[in-house]
Amino acid sequence: MAVNQTPDFAKMAAMVMDELAVEVADYAQRFFKNSFKDQGFTDLSFIPWVKRMDSEPHLILMKSGALEDSIKITEATKTKIEITAGEGLPYASIHNTGGTIQVKVTAKMRKFFWYMYSSTGQGKWKAMALTKKESFLINIPQRQYIGESATLSQDIDEMIIWKIQNVQQQILPK
Repeated sequence: MAVNQTPDFAKMAAMVMDELAVEVADYAQRFFKNSFKDQGFTDLSFIPWVKRMDSEPHLILMKSGALEDSIKITEATKTKIEITAGEGLPYASIHNTGGTIQVKVTAKMRKFFWYMYSSTGQGKWKAMALTKKESFLINIPQRQYIGESATLSQDIDEMIIWKIQNVQQQILPK
């Protein structure tokens, strides 16, 4: 007569938790990167980014792709999952939170404004080149791409429940 061996539930739970940490971290990273493709952030609902004032052909926050590429998984353990963005990019935080920045007007900037005026003939460039201001205040609208999200939390909860039910079906006979 064969004796049924009791499964090591603690070992199985630890294994599932380790797998889940990696899966959840990957999912969260993809979720945040999708903000760039979708051109907005999803919390309880989708919040589209404020449109750009210029007529650049590329998507908002996508000129070089550096900001999207900066979204990294820095830790994925059963006790902590950490996704970071903007390391080494001084503009990352202001784009995510929005705000006002002060930019000093330099000789190099004035030279650029004169170049733009001579190539486009637009008066705004001449006015910027001749300004008496020593600095410009620039309002950057919030274009959140990473942060707390109710939708992400709900998706992660569903992933965890599905994983537990899947393991449960494999272990327990019907």
